[in-house]
Amino acid sequence: MKVKKLFLIDAMAMAFRSYHAMRMRQLVTSKGLPTSAIYGTLTILMKLMDDEKPDYIMIACDSREDTFRHDMYEDYKANRTEFPEDLGLQMPYFFRMFEVLGIPMIRIPGFEADDIIGSLVTQLASADLHCYIVSGDKDFMQLINENVWLYSPQKGGKVKLVDSAGVRERFACSPAQVTDVLSLMGDSSDNVPGVHGIGEKGAMKLIEEFHSLENLYAHIDEVRNQRQKEALLQHRHEAFLSKELVTIKKDIVFELALSDMEANWETALGHGNVLEFLEELEFRTLIKRIQDKAGPKREPRKTLKLGSPTRKTLAELLESYGTDPHPHHYQAVQDRTQLAKLVAALQACQEFAFDTETSGLDSINDRAIGVSFALAAGEAYYVSLLAKDLQDITIDDIFAGLRPIFQDPHKKKLAHNLKFDLQMLGNCGLQVHGPFGDTMLASFLLDSTASHGMDALARRMLNVNKIPTTELMGPKNTIPMSEVDSEVLTYYACEDADYCLRLHQAFSPLLAGEGLQKLYEELEVPLAQILANMEQSGIYVNVETLHGLSQQMATRMQELEELIFKLAGESFNLNSPKQLQVIIFDKLKIHEKLGVKKIKKTKSGFSTDVSVLEDLSADPLIQSLLEYRTVTKLKGTYTDTLPLMINSKTQRIHTSFHQAGTATGRLSSSDPNLQNIPIRSEIGQKIRGAFEGQGELLLVSADYSQIELRLLAHISGDKNLSQAFRDGKDIHAATAATVFGKTLETVTHEERSQAKAINYGVAYGMGPQRFALTTGVSFLEARNFISKYFEAFPRIRTYMDDAIDFATVHGFSKTLLGRKRRIDGLDQQGGLALVNAKNIAVNAPIQGTAADLIKLAMIRIDREIKQQALSAKMLLQIHDELVFECHPRELDRLIPIVKEGMEGAMSLSVPLVADIGYGKNWLEAHH
Repeated sequence: MKVKKLFLIDAMAMAFRSYHAMRMRQLVTSKGLPTSAIYGTLTILMKLMDDEKPDYIMIACDSREDTFRHDMYEDYKANRTEFPEDLGLQMPYFFRMFEVLGIPMIRIPGFEADDIIGSLVTQLASADLHCYIVSGDKDFMQLINENVWLYSPQKGGKVKLVDSAGVRERFACSPAQVTDVLSLMGDSSDNVPGVHGIGEKGAMKLIEEFHSLENLYAHIDEVRNQRQKEALLQHRHEAFLSKELVTIKKDIVFELALSDMEANWETALGHGNVLEFLEELEFRTLIKRIQDKAGPKREPRKTLKLGSPTRKTLAELLESYGTDPHPHHYQAVQDRTQLAKLVAALQACQEFAFDTETSGLDSINDRAIGVSFALAAGEAYYVSLLAKDLQDITIDDIFAGLRPIFQDPHKKKLAHNLKFDLQMLGNCGLQVHGPFGDTMLASFLLDSTASHGMDALARRMLNVNKIPTTELMGPKNTIPMSEVDSEVLTYYACEDADYCLRLHQAFSPLLAGEGLQKLYEELEVPLAQILANMEQSGIYVNVETLHGLSQQMATRMQELEELIFKLAGESFNLNSPKQLQVIIFDKLKIHEKLGVKKIKKTKSGFSTDVSVLEDLSADPLIQSLLEYRTVTKLKGTYTDTLPLMINSKTQRIHTSFHQAGTATGRLSSSDPNLQNIPIRSEIGQKIRGAFEGQGELLLVSADYSQIELRLLAHISGDKNLSQAFRDGKDIHAATAATVFGKTLETVTHEERSQAKAINYGVAYGMGPQRFALTTGVSFLEARNFISKYFEAFPRIRTYMDDAIDFATVHGFSKTLLGRKRRIDGLDQQGGLALVNAKNIAVNAPIQGTAADLIKLAMIRIDREIKQQALSAKMLLQIHDELVFECHPRELDRLIPIVKEGMEGAMSLSVPLVADIGYGKNWLEAHH
C-alpha cells in the first residue's frame, strides 16, 4: 500500500522565514504594497507541491490570545521585537493566499501552532502516513521519529530533511531529549529562561552524560563543573519551568478529520481566483508558471477558512465571506423595550437556540459576556452582558427576564457544544434547565469521523461561510471579545445561534432516519449537562504526595538505569534509539534468543518503540527498560505536571471531558488526561493515591467487572460463556476448563492465564503469534489453543464473522443502542488495512456498547442523587469506572444508588457487576 504524506506548515514561521529571506530582494506592487513574504511563501509552496506531491496538507496558525504558557510564565515571549510594519501590511494577503489555493487552515484559541502540529503528528503519523513539519524551528525536533520529519526550506530552493540522525547532529541527543537540552540552554527568542550560565554546548554535554533533566537533578552531586552545579542548584525552578514551556502539547482534541486536509492543488490552480490573486499582487512570473500547469477551471473545495487578522467592519466581513442567501434579521437587544419584546417572543416559542460569547475558554474562571438567541431560521438577537453596551437596563434586569425562560421545563434549548455554554452561564449565576439539544453531538452521532465544528458544519450542511472567530481579533495581539466592535459581535453571535437552529432542523430528520434519535435525546444530550457539572466540581489532589512520588520516581529511574547498564555490560544513552538498537539487536541479540523473527524496522535499523519492546519483554533488560520508560513518562506527565494544573480559585484540578472525541463513543479527557494512569502498576496506583476527598470528604470508586467480556457473551449469545457468568464462576478458569475439558478445580495457573489472554484478546483480533508472545507458549501451541477455544465457544466465532459481514455490507458497525461507527478498509484485498478494519468491525459493537452502558449509568445515578437531595458529587469517569466524592454520613445512601444505577443500566442475558469501594483517596477507594 502506498505510504501517504501529510505536510504541516507553521504559518507565522513561514511568513517570517520568507520575509527575512527576501530582505535583499524587496517586492512592492505599483500601489506600494510590500509582497516579499507572500511571494517567498508561494514559491516554497509551489516547489513543495511539485516535488513532494502531498496527499494532505494543513496550515497551523498561532492563537491570537494568550496561551497556557503565558499562564505558567507571564514573561513568555515578552521580549519579542516590534512586528515589522511592512510584514504586517502583507498578513491579510498572506492568509488570503492559503484560502484561494484551497489549503485548509486551523487555529485553536489558547494554543500555538507548535501544539496543533505536535498533536496532529502524534495522533496521525504511522507507517502508512508519514508527516512532514515544514519549518526550521528547532523546537519541532522533539517530535521527530520514524514517521515524522522536519522539512526545512533552505536557500536556493533546497530543502533539508531532518530525521533522528539530524537531531543528534544538531543537539547530540535523541528527539526525546531535545526538551531537556532546551530546558537548560533556554530560548531568548521566546524568553524561555533556562539555567543562567549554561549555554548550548554545556546543555548538550550535560544531557549527553545524564540523559534527562530529571536524572541530572537526581545526580546533581555528580556534576563535576562547580560553576555549572551552582547554576543548576540556583535555577532549578527555571529549568523545570523551561521544560514545561518548550514541551509541545500532543493531546489537543480536534474537530476535523484527515479528509479535511486533502491536498487539492491541481483543482485549486484551475480556478480563476488564483490567477486573480496573483494579478492583484503583480506576480507575473508566477502567473505564467501556473497558467502552464492549470487544467480546466473548476470550483475549489471549501476550506477551513480563516480571515485576515485585522479589525474589519461588518460590511467588509460580509463582503469577504459572502452574504447568507437565507433572509435574516439580526438585532442587538440594548434597551428595556427590546428586552421585553425578546422575552415575550421567547415565552411564545417552544424551542430556541442560544449561544454565549465569553471572556475566555476556562470553564472555572471565565464567564459569558453576551448571549444570542435564534427563534426561527434567520431571526436572531444578541443580548450583551456588558454594562457599556446597555442603555436603560442592567445585567440584573436581563437575568430577571431570561431566568424563567432558561429554567422553563417545557422549552427546548438548543446549543452547539452545550456543555460549554451551560458552564459560561452558570459562572454568571444563571442556571439553565432542560430539555436540551446539541448540534455538535448530533453531528457526532451521525458521523463520528467528521468535523463537528460550527464553521465546518455550516459549510457542509447549510452551504454558508460563517464569520470565523479569528476575524474578531486584531493584527498583532488578541482583542478580547469584550472589545470587539458591537455591530460585528452582534452579527457574529446571531450567526452562531441562527446556524445552530438551522443545523438542528437539518439534523433532526437525519437522526430519526438513522434510528439515532433516542440515543441522542436520552443519552448524549443529558450527559452533556452532567459532564458540565463534573468539570466544574473538579477533584482535590495532594501536592505533597505528588512531590514525594516524584522523588521516588527519580530514585527508581536511577536504580533501573544501573540495572540496565549491568545487564547490558556497559553504560549507554537509554533515550537513544540508535544506541538501544546496538545493545538490543547487535550486541545482545535478544530477538534471536527469544526466537522473535519479525521485528519492525525504521530507516536506521530495528525499531525500539514500545510495540517492539513488548514483543521482547520476556528478557530482563527489556522488562527494566519498559519500566524505565513508564516511570519517566508518569513522572513527566503526572507527578511533575499535576501540581501546575491546580486551579488557584478552587484548589482542585478540573479535567475536560470530551463527548465527541472518539469513534467508539467513549469519553476522553484532557488537561489533564486521566484515562492513561496505569492502575495495574504499583506506581500508577500511587499516583491515584494523591487524588483525595477534600477535607473530611471521602472518595467512592465504582468499576464494572469484566464488562467487555460480559457484553461479548450477551451479543454473541454463546451458551458456555454466558452460563459461566450467570453461575458467578471465575470466568478465566471456567474458560480454561471448557477449552481443556477439565473440571474447574483441576485448571492450572498456566491454563487460566492462557484463557485470560484469549478472553481479553479475541475481540481485538488476537492471533496465534500475539497469543504466543503474551503467554510464552509456542506458535503451534497457540494455534491449537485458539482452535480449541472457538470449538468450545462456537457462537463467538459466528459473532465475529457476522460482525465483519454486517460492516462490509453496510459500511458501519452498530452497538446495542444503535450507535454507528463508520468503518473503511473492508473492501481491501488484503494487508494491514483489511486486518485492522476487521478487528474494528468485531470490537466496535462491544466497546461502543460499553461506552453507552456507563453513560446510561451516569444519567441514572445523577438523577437519583438529585432526587434524594444528596450533597455527593460525581467527579470522574475513567474507562469503566466512576469516582464520587461524598460526606461519610451519606456513604450508606450513595453506595446502593451507584450499585443499582450501574448494574441496572441495561438488561442483558448475563448479570452486570459493579465493584464498589471507598476511602480517603482514589487508591483506597479502588481497592
